[in-house]
Amino acid sequence: MAPFRWMELTNLGAAWVEVSSSVNDTFQCSTTHLPSSTKAEVLAILTAIIAAPTHCHVTIHTDSKNAIDTFNKTGRTNLSQRRIMKLNNFSLWILIHRLIKTKSLRVDVFKVKAHFGHLHNDKADRLAKDACSNPPIFLAISHYSQAPIIVPTLANYGPIDKNIRKYLQHITNLHTFEKLLRTKALSHLFGPTLDQVDMINWELTKDWIAYSCDGSVCSAANDRHTGFKIKNLGHILPTVDKQRLYYPKLYPDTPSNCILCNSITASNTHWGLCHQHHMDRLTDYKECLSVLLKALETYKEIATAPSTKIAVSTSPLSCFDLEHNSSFYILLHNAVPNSLSDLIARFIRSRKAKNLVMNTFLSAFMDNIIRKYWRKYALAYKQWEKSLHITKRDKRLYRK
Repeated sequence: MAPFRWMELTNLGAAWVEVSSSVNDTFQCSTTHLPSSTKAEVLAILTAIIAAPTHCHVTIHTDSKNAIDTFNKTGRTNLSQRRIMKLNNFSLWILIHRLIKTKSLRVDVFKVKAHFGHLHNDKADRLAKDACSNPPIFLAISHYSQAPIIVPTLANYGPIDKNIRKYLQHITNLHTFEKLLRTKALSHLFGPTLDQVDMINWELTKDWIAYSCDGSVCSAANDRHTGFKIKNLGHILPTVDKQRLYYPKLYPDTPSNCILCNSITASNTHWGLCHQHHMDRLTDYKECLSVLLKALETYKEIATAPSTKIAVSTSPLSCFDLEHNSSFYILLHNAVPNSLSDLIARFIRSRKAKNLVMNTFLSAFMDNIIRKYWRKYALAYKQWEKSLHITKRDKRLYRK
């Protein structure tokens, strides 16, 4: 037998081929609700067990190592119900092992290579693909009422047969992310019409914010590094406008222009684009792009990909009008633009290699652009504070 899965939008197909006789019986079906690649494999195993006669030896060949490992794991007698409920598709696995015990079956599961010319596996593949258009099937509600554990459901649509804590965490994360998008502090990052929201890869941005600067799990230097990235992302670095907001009695009440260029109002949106360092910043940015180009050439995996030099030069990243380059502004505030992730994906498949190239470029950008020009601004800002006789002690005792 060769269970196989196929995912298409919300429906997924499952199929198997029986090869112990010359008839080669087949079965195909589809299901929906919380679809995953492994769920179709599990459904194929379940329907094969249902079709098997009692007191027989069943040999199953599948291309899913995950399904094999979970089958062996859930078959252990010392596995508690609490642990079972942390597994994906646990309701299907419970029924599979209950049927094996009830029907006195001996079941062995073996791994075959996917899409490797295996005749019956390829046939099951085609059957599963065709089954996606069939009406979906579900486990009967009576199965859950007889289960030794309580199975939560989603709006009476189907069981949440996966780790309930992780499932609810996804919902919580979506709610938190929605609140984040409404945060006023990030409005400059999204643009006046929110047109830049879709230009940011939030998953990679989260990874970059959490990326350790020194390779340690926890250190004072890394904490400061991460804190700076979070403040920069939220546009709350201590520029003159923010300091006047926090300490209104210490700073002049009149609007203050940038300490460096003295032409534009000082703010978190301006310090990294100050005209005072326009040419130096452009030179440093080109150096960062050369680091990206070298990393892409080193880890390039896709032989049919175009020239890395041409791809980088035609990317939105290479717009050297930095004041109007959305990708540069997103990078400047420690977020990851989709233009960067899409560029890397054109040359590299491996997630590990993608992250390596990404972090190499972002680290170079952090050192050569963000840190360098923030230090220039911070140094000038401290000199300006000194001229006003504002000290750290004044700020520390301000609330007292």
